This record gives sequence, C-alpha cells and structure tokens, in this order.
Amino acid sequence: MATCLALAGLALGGPVGAVNITQEGPVEPDHRAPQSRPPAVSLLESVGGWSRAGAPRRIDAAGIFEYMDGAGELYLAYRFDHLDVVEYASPTQGEILVELYWMRTSDDAYGLLSGDWGGEPVVLVDSKHVTPARALYGAGLLRLWSDDLYARVMATRESDASRGAVLALGKAIVAGRPESAPPRIASSLPRNVAGMTLRADSVCFLRSHLVLNSVYFVSQRDILNLGTDVDAVIARYGKARLFLANYPDKPAAHAALERFRAAYLPETRPGEVGLTHIEDGWTGFQLSGQGLAVVFEAADPEAVASLAAAGAKALENVEARHE
Repeated sequence: MATCLALAGLALGGPVGAVNITQEGPVEPDHRAPQSRPPAVSLLESVGGWSRAGAPRRIDAAGIFEYMDGAGELYLAYRFDHLDVVEYASPTQGEILVELYWMRTSDDAYGLLSGDWGGEPVVLVDSKHVTPARALYGAGLLRLWSDDLYARVMATRESDASRGAVLALGKAIVAGRPESAPPRIASSLPRNVAGMTLRADSVCFLRSHLVLNSVYFVSQRDILNLGTDVDAVIARYGKARLFLANYPDKPAAHAALERFRAAYLPETRPGEVGLTHIEDGWTGFQLSGQGLAVVFEAADPEAVASLAAAGAKALENVEARHE
C-alpha cells in the first residue's frame, strides 16, 4: 500500500521530494517556478520502505570501468553516453540500486536488453502499443528499455515488498517517456523459414564483435568489420543461427564479406553466395546490397540456402525502409 501511495504522487512536472534526472544531469526540484519542460525521469525521494540515500551520481564513458568490473566494454559497444546512479536504503530491508544508462539511440538501449531475454516479462505502462518484453524481472532485478534509456533496478534482498518497490521505480522511470520500435533489422527477421521457426528469446541486436562473441563465438578478431555505424542482429532457428548486418554502403558490405570468408571459410571461393560444411555444421553467406547474411550450424545445405536467402530478403526490406 505504501508503494501505491508513493506512486500516486509521481508526475512528470516533478512531485515534491522527487529527483528529476535529465540527459543534462540530475537536478533537485525547484519549487519557485514551474519547470520549462518535463524531466526525462522523475524518481521519488522514497518508495515503500526505502528512501533515497545521497545525491545521484553521474558516470561518463571515461569512468565506466571504475564503476563496474569487466562489463564496461559492453555498454561502450552500444554507443553509451553516460550513467546516472540513484541509491535507496531501508533500515531493515536492504538497498535498491537504480542505474539509468543513457544511450545515443533507442536501438542501442534495446540492444542492451536484447543481450538476455531471461526473466519474467512485466508491464510498466498501460498501453496496447507497448512492445512485449520491454521489461524483465527476476531475482530482485528489473531490466527495462525505454526509448534511448536502458535501466537496471536491483534489490539486494528480494521480497514481496522489494519487488513492489522495484516495479514502482520501474514505472516511475518509464512514465511519460516515448515508446520506440525495435531496431529495423531485428523486427525484419523472418518468422518461419522452410520449417525453421525464429526463437524470439534468442534475438540479439549488436554493433560489436565482443557482443557477438558473447552470444555466439565467431572469432577473437573482428572479422565481420562491425562497429558503431553497423546495425547487426543474430538469432536462432532451431540449432541454426542467422546473422544479419547492415553496413554503411555496398563497398563496406563487400569488404566485410571478403574478410569473413577469408578468415572463417577460406575453402569457399570469392562471390556473393557461398556455403560449406565445417566442424559445427553447414555454414554459408549471401550478400544483399549493403547487407550481409551469414548462417551458422545449419543441418544441411538446403537449410543454409533457405535461411541465407530469407536473410538477404529481410536486408532488402531494411535498406528500402532507410531510403
């Protein structure tokens, strides 16, 4: 009940006792004059039995490795801008940590959530237009995607009360924020191909070979020429994986294919289409304009050809929607 009462005081204009966090940084409410525009996020001073402990902290790209051990590169791979950290404490129920990762685009924030679809989908916004699984909860941790923001809300001790507080904070984070569509390349993935069905919980949007390797190891080197100017996705169809990448232009896509082919499939001949059998199964590729489709671990040549062709068609649609 305390959580519900706390949420009743939440408003984009900045309720009394709230801290307003914008792209420019956290600011305490100014009660002398109305705010000129709504804050990006408004978090209450207290929620349930937890109260904000200290001022919010801002961490930029240069300080990300000091803040976290070993995971900083993940955020930088998605064009990380900065992080705001807000801590809440309870005398008897542990702490709750709120992390607001501000990214350059909505696609980048989506990518961070797409790295792990595990957890219980929860609804934070009452809207029929919200994309499923924008927020996931499990073991005291809420992860959510809201336009250019990826957020984590973590309770050190999970209980019914902490779950309520964590979800209340999640609702406060997304309140009034715009709803964005998933990246075009992710939403363009074919659903069914020659009897193979897309596993929705395997879709990962990425820009870096480090992220790719965390999902499916290809090479310690960046043999697909990925980078912040490339949109890419990988997903499973049964055992097979379909990788799609949209490069800045056709020469970049050709260069990426040739580098990948020479390093990963040297037995294939140069060309826009190819396939071969390697230790893990059948692998192949197909170029499509400024896009590249690669299939890993398919059961047979027919599965490679079908997935690669479907991937190339999806890339044509992505390119057409960009024009």
